[in-house]
Amino acid sequence: MFVLLSPLLVTAAHAVPPSRLSDLTLTEVQADPNVVAPYYGEWFEIHNNTADPIELNGLVISRAGQSITVPSSPPITLGALDYFVFGASADRDSGATDYNGNVEVDYVYSYFTEFNISAPDDAISLTYDGLVLDTLDWDSSWDLVPNAAHQVQPNALGNEWANDLSWNWCPADSFIPVSGMYGTPGSANDQCSAEYNRDNDGDGYSEFEGDCDDEHADIHPDAVDGVEAPNGVANDDADCDGIRDDGITDDDGDSYTEVDGDCNDGDTTVNPGETESSNGVDDECNGCIDDVDEDGDGWTADPECAVVCDSDHDGDIDSSDRLCYDCREGDASYNPDATEIPYDGEDQDCSGFDACDEDGDGYEATSAYGVGCSGTDCDDTLAEVHPGAVENNGNGLDDDCDGTVDVPDADGDGYTVEEGDCMDLDEESGTAEQAALSGQVHPGAREACFDMLDNDCDGWIDNLPTCERGLGGASVKGGGLCSTTGEGAAGIAVLGLLLTATRRRRA
Repeated sequence: MFVLLSPLLVTAAHAVPPSRLSDLTLTEVQADPNVVAPYYGEWFEIHNNTADPIELNGLVISRAGQSITVPSSPPITLGALDYFVFGASADRDSGATDYNGNVEVDYVYSYFTEFNISAPDDAISLTYDGLVLDTLDWDSSWDLVPNAAHQVQPNALGNEWANDLSWNWCPADSFIPVSGMYGTPGSANDQCSAEYNRDNDGDGYSEFEGDCDDEHADIHPDAVDGVEAPNGVANDDADCDGIRDDGITDDDGDSYTEVDGDCNDGDTTVNPGETESSNGVDDECNGCIDDVDEDGDGWTADPECAVVCDSDHDGDIDSSDRLCYDCREGDASYNPDATEIPYDGEDQDCSGFDACDEDGDGYEATSAYGVGCSGTDCDDTLAEVHPGAVENNGNGLDDDCDGTVDVPDADGDGYTVEEGDCMDLDEESGTAEQAALSGQVHPGAREACFDMLDNDCDGWIDNLPTCERGLGGASVKGGGLCSTTGEGAAGIAVLGLLLTATRRRRA
């Protein structure tokens, strides 16, 4: 029995016969449904994995002593990357005796005389002119569901080896209207739940990203496909490209296979025997692009192939060193071994920045040192001079880089403003009376009562218990003066003089 249902597929223009493994693969199987009679509702799907239309005439689909042979005429062609559905019935009328569950079938075979699939345990093979294109072999552990077609995940669609792994198959989720069946006959398969997006074997690829065996970490799209099967299965497809062991074939004829290290087996000018040139290509297949030492300084320019070098020039390579590469190929004066010229805005030693902290105090020099610097260190020759340092009076340096050299002790009481003197006035910065009072105010002084001065510079005025009489506890922090009588009034007069004074003088 043979009935062709898809006239659009009847074209021989530019079609080619299948010629290698995986040109055609089995992608979906509906076996033994029970919402419709199995001898009408059974079907299976194949896929053209090539970029060319494929001739189906002469294709043999076989199982356990049964087979379907697509006749030699009329010509039947399956379009590039297209699907084709074989079924026991093409009747989609739910009122018909031979109702197939509303599945659009391209080719009808006889369930009784040609082909019938067993859900618990079966194997189907696609063969053309003696060449086995694909074999799908399952058993009861695959758990085929009666009314949901079992379908391969898209990652194994064009891979005749990967589509024989049970974990790459699952029941379809797409509902076929009316019938109560599930499947995607003639169209893209469903993803198999969240597992499809999960990298189960930790090789950096999920099924969605092309991993055709997500149970073995040595099988993924970046693996090298060779005779030695990484997962223990002989003649496999480790790089998941749909072709078994193609890594041992020298496709471009340059005497190197992928197993030999050829990183582009379609280009004769790329292989481990080539000499690297500056062309944006990894000519010698060492993983580095344009790693050419054109200037002869001993370093190449590809950051991807940087190595740890003695970047701090201490004679030892340790955790303080960094990855190094030639940051200006073509100029031998620029490389990780070059001597850095400070403050010139150039990166001679390829460290990523110009040298601007020559004294090693952790502060970059100011722009006054050169165009390459924009820091705040006012003296990049002395490590003790930098922002935040303690001013050392008398050394003639602006230790803290605040713009003032040596903060003086204006009133001669032994304390500077930097040392906590809260009143440091002389006759130049204040009046003679203020200068005289200023010498009584410093962190080492004893607090006195009723003078309205913070003698010990602790932030409080007249804050002794004995001072509570008379002024009533006048304070700076406490909210002002509480009495204007007697000695308190005199104190206010003194305070008025003090408030006009400048507290700090810069030399």
